[in-house]
Amino acid sequence: MTHDPAAHDEPAAAAPHDAQAERLVRDVTFYSQGTPCAGVLRLPPTHAPGQRHPAVVLCAGMSLTKEVWLPDHAARFNAAGFVTLNFDYRGFGASAGAPRRRLDPEEQVTDTRNALTFLESCDAVDADRLALYGVSLGASVATAVAGRDERPKAMVAVAGPMDLGRVWGAFPTFAGFRAKVDAAHRRFVATGEVSYVNVPRLLSGDPATAALLKAEGPRYPTWEQDVTFESLRALFAFRPEADAATIAPTAALWIAPENDDLIARFELGSVHAAARAPKKLVVLEGAEHVDVYKVEGAFERVMRETLAWYAEHV
Repeated sequence: MTHDPAAHDEPAAAAPHDAQAERLVRDVTFYSQGTPCAGVLRLPPTHAPGQRHPAVVLCAGMSLTKEVWLPDHAARFNAAGFVTLNFDYRGFGASAGAPRRRLDPEEQVTDTRNALTFLESCDAVDADRLALYGVSLGASVATAVAGRDERPKAMVAVAGPMDLGRVWGAFPTFAGFRAKVDAAHRRFVATGEVSYVNVPRLLSGDPATAALLKAEGPRYPTWEQDVTFESLRALFAFRPEADAATIAPTAALWIAPENDDLIARFELGSVHAAARAPKKLVVLEGAEHVDVYKVEGAFERVMRETLAWYAEHV
């Protein structure tokens, strides 16, 4: 192989610029209680300048960042004509906030409400046609937001707990575990000391979900699979079912995998019973918790139910 000195005199060819992709997918920042939150705003492929579309805020599950799994869901909403916003809660991923990965669902509710406010400011969004979508703990957050904020026209919550104290309290060793969390919280308040707990280990009661987390983690450099140990105290206190009676006028759809080893089907049935119409509960026969993310059959069923619900109510 010969070397051509003249090659250095020629400018390198520029990488092709995909202006269409740049126009439809934008990195954005909004502020939640003054803290910068990083997001990705995606526009429908049919978007033209001056158009306004309905929009969906996607609420991620425990420890997930905006790059993990839910962009596949967002793509289906984009194809149906929706603007979507995937974002990192405060303290997670590319968003600011300290301590890092402090898991406080009430703060995530606030972040999500601020995400709705950000969408109201976007030129491509019809601010009168907002919706929510959440999976796992994100379903809990979406439910609480729907009970406290009248702006979303529709909410879809998939495979999420509705009373975290009830869910965790069902484990026979919970009392001892709770005592350790309370002690960690006292140290955090007195000294600022922060310790972390591994999320796959926390969710080991559902081996399929824990295995998926471990297998998929290396694919996403921004996804650190641990949360602050003391903040589990805030997790145990989170009870979105208490907001069920005030969800209307938001139209609420809950979707429960039949064979969910992580979240008992009772959770979604209970919140559905407490809510006012318009409401609906769908059970995914034969599905497990992880199926709503990765198994084509369950994923497709979730998308069909969700898009039909949005078409009716947004």
